[in-house]
Amino acid sequence: MHVLRRLASHPAVSAVGAGATCVLGLAMTALAIRANAIDLEVYRAGGRAVLDGGSLYDRPVWNAMHFTYTPWAALLFAPLAAMPAIAARTLLVLANCALLVFVVWRSWRWLDASRRRRVPTVCLVIASLSLLSESVHATVYVGQINLVLLALIIGDLVRDDRRRTMGVGVGIAAGIKLTPLIFLPYLLLTRRYRAAAVATCTFLGTVLVGFVLLPREASRYWFGGLFADTSRIYANLTSTHNQSLRGMILRLGVSNEGMAVVWPLLALVVAAGVFATAMWASRRGEHFLGVVLCGMASAAISPWSWGHHWVWLVPLAVYLLHLAARRDWSVVHPAWLGPAVLLPLTFPWVLALADPPDSARGAVPLGGPIGFVLGNLYVFIFVATVLAVVLHLRRHDQRAVGEGQYLHDIHPPSMARRGVA
Repeated sequence: MHVLRRLASHPAVSAVGAGATCVLGLAMTALAIRANAIDLEVYRAGGRAVLDGGSLYDRPVWNAMHFTYTPWAALLFAPLAAMPAIAARTLLVLANCALLVFVVWRSWRWLDASRRRRVPTVCLVIASLSLLSESVHATVYVGQINLVLLALIIGDLVRDDRRRTMGVGVGIAAGIKLTPLIFLPYLLLTRRYRAAAVATCTFLGTVLVGFVLLPREASRYWFGGLFADTSRIYANLTSTHNQSLRGMILRLGVSNEGMAVVWPLLALVVAAGVFATAMWASRRGEHFLGVVLCGMASAAISPWSWGHHWVWLVPLAVYLLHLAARRDWSVVHPAWLGPAVLLPLTFPWVLALADPPDSARGAVPLGGPIGFVLGNLYVFIFVATVLAVVLHLRRHDQRAVGEGQYLHDIHPPSMARRGVA
């Protein structure tokens, strides 16, 4: 084992490994440009409806697929409709890859600013490996905007609290897709009142822009209840495509009538638990963990979450790798092995065992306990992460009581001391 560790840490071996990983990432990026970006086409169709004065919500906008985003989002998609499809696809793929690197960079710098010389290599390697996971792979290949939303929130919240613009990114992201609104209670509970006010005003500003420029569509979306209509996303609510708590409960056999009572209560309990844990983490100097928990919870308690909505596993993976790189393992709770073991199972070929792609005709989904876990893998990762955070914070509190103080041994509460904006 000692020989293998020395071999892996050798500069030449590290350089070859990092180079090979980055080449893999570049190859996957090139292939993504040629992929069938169906979600991007829906975005472009929504943008085209804006440019042509057509309807966003009356009928499917592209190949029987509905536009499910806000009027504000449609306005942002309009430039994509004005350019050729290949140009729009190339632009979004390159933007997604750049934003992926940014998210990894920002996360790693926050957690481990002392190793600045290694940051570029570490970030490129982690970003390249992330392209192998279903959430990132699907986002890039189908032309999704999940990495855009993730980058807006990470870039907004993972920085010095004293920045007056904190909250703008959350507000813009929530104006595109409503799930980032989960960060408003988090900001209030952690006493970031100015950031919460900025986020709220920014979000309301996006809604107002929609009413000013697209009054009919905005009225239908907000007052007609379209923002809460999950049937426009996918007809089969019990499908394993729905990687949320609601989807898992439906697959357990709960009827739609029972779901009307069970799911809101469960979502409320889970949200309360996550907010309490995130607030606890923030008070112990673990603001990054609080942000990641809330991001994962936004996918878990959403009525519908595709696998590619779980891009919040990227900053989680960065955190786990940061823990693995620590020399003092006495501060790393064994419970972190749970999400660490489950994360590699998010590779598409593993998930396909329980949820074969539509093109795999005749494929039989894996059943039994293993099939159930794989069919609800993201929910299990979420539960394992919450449990790990609770035990992690509890251990630190116990050590702090013994030493007469609270320990902030992951990172200090503010990045300002380390020159990270």
